[in-house]
Amino acid sequence: MKSFKEHLFEQVTGCPVATHNLHVNLQNRQTAIDEYGYGPLNPMESSEDFWKQKAMMWKVSPEYAKTARCENCAAFNISDRMRECIIKGTGEDDPNEIDGFEATVKQADLGYCNILHFKCAGKRTCDAWLTNGPLEKE
Repeated sequence: MKSFKEHLFEQVTGCPVATHNLHVNLQNRQTAIDEYGYGPLNPMESSEDFWKQKAMMWKVSPEYAKTARCENCAAFNISDRMRECIIKGTGEDDPNEIDGFEATVKQADLGYCNILHFKCAGKRTCDAWLTNGPLEKE
């Protein structure tokens, strides 16, 4: 449950708390890992066991399961406004860091999960994956 301060922050900035609060983001991401199978840890590796589990859950082949990624999930918010929230939220204490984090957001293909409320990487997936994404406009 969000605190009054968190609700107020969202109303004033228009940005979810997890885009500005690393602790909240990491808590929500851990919930995504523990309860919704967010992963794999390193999408650049084969992670065959991870994808076999997803394939069994969805009753498809591992190769087909690998096509369901955050980057094509309808809950993956990569709108300009949300990307700005993520970039500014990470560098708000030091404006000189914003340019560096903008490159990190691009490299990691970070977006915001509108369902599980955390910054997520486009090459990963979770059990809550939805077709017809990403969300590019708000």
